[in-house]
Amino acid sequence: MKNSENIFRVVVGDAEAETKQSVLSNLDLEKDSKKEYNRLKNAWALLASEKEMPSYQVEKLYLNFRQQLNSRKRSFKLNANSFLKYAAIFILALGLSSLYFYYQNLDQISSNFQLFDTAVVAENGQRSKIILPDSTVVWLNSGTKITYNNNFGYNNREIKLIGQAFFQVTKNKEIPLVVHCNELKVKVLGTRFDVNAYSNNETISVALQSGSVELLHSKNEAFQYKLVPGEMAQYDIHSEKVVVNEVNVGRITAWTDGILYFNDIPMKEVLIQLERKYNIDIEVKNPKIYKSVFTATIKNETLEEIFRSIGYSCSVRCRIVRGEERDVKTKVIIN
Repeated sequence: MKNSENIFRVVVGDAEAETKQSVLSNLDLEKDSKKEYNRLKNAWALLASEKEMPSYQVEKLYLNFRQQLNSRKRSFKLNANSFLKYAAIFILALGLSSLYFYYQNLDQISSNFQLFDTAVVAENGQRSKIILPDSTVVWLNSGTKITYNNNFGYNNREIKLIGQAFFQVTKNKEIPLVVHCNELKVKVLGTRFDVNAYSNNETISVALQSGSVELLHSKNEAFQYKLVPGEMAQYDIHSEKVVVNEVNVGRITAWTDGILYFNDIPMKEVLIQLERKYNIDIEVKNPKIYKSVFTATIKNETLEEIFRSIGYSCSVRCRIVRGEERDVKTKVIIN
């Protein structure tokens, strides 16, 4: 029981340095402890995922979850889909103390829960904040996916990224954190930085807020760049060249607070970002609009206000067509 409690505290980042070192050093020697560590680490990663949800929906999901626990305490089994459905709401509603209660019943709950490479996705129209097993905090922008290995935080800190994410990395000199974006690798110890690597981008950008980062290439050992705070590197995927400039990192990372800054940004990129952020479809009838640029700060404006501003600045007409059913996306037609 003592060992289980220590493993739990290590996973959630609540263990003293001596306890953490003792637990991690014994994992290779004790197979049961290693299995327990990996299982709880994956559970914690899922439970630590935050997604915005109306309060009435939070209450409804929480009550349903509690009813299932109360009615099936000894034989309760949860398949992977149900687990994902209730994981985020469970941690938000009950907090850390109830995660410990969940852990005490983990053998009953997780007969169908197997070890796997963990993937976390923020769908279009959503932003998510997650806590990784090493206590690193990651904000995911709309349309973003990260994947990491079962042993993350134990013998590696490798992350695959598609999309945009802001990292607040826990320092670990023995195991640097490495973010993989296709062939580009961002290597760090403890720092705060933003990576923009959407699959349809021709460039990958890395903006450093604090600490230091090193850019490497998986197929070119001579490729090596280091950034200092306030710099952004833009890596051209086709030419494999890097351009480094000084930037206002606060504006680049403002999306974590739901704010978009556009400063003479090509209209094509503006529309792509709006589609992701608001989970809408935009149809451009006249491609001449792509020759325009757009400058604005978008905080809490409605779609009507946003596209009215685009219409004025680009001399176009924007029509918003809202879906009559929930699963039908809102569409914006620009001509």
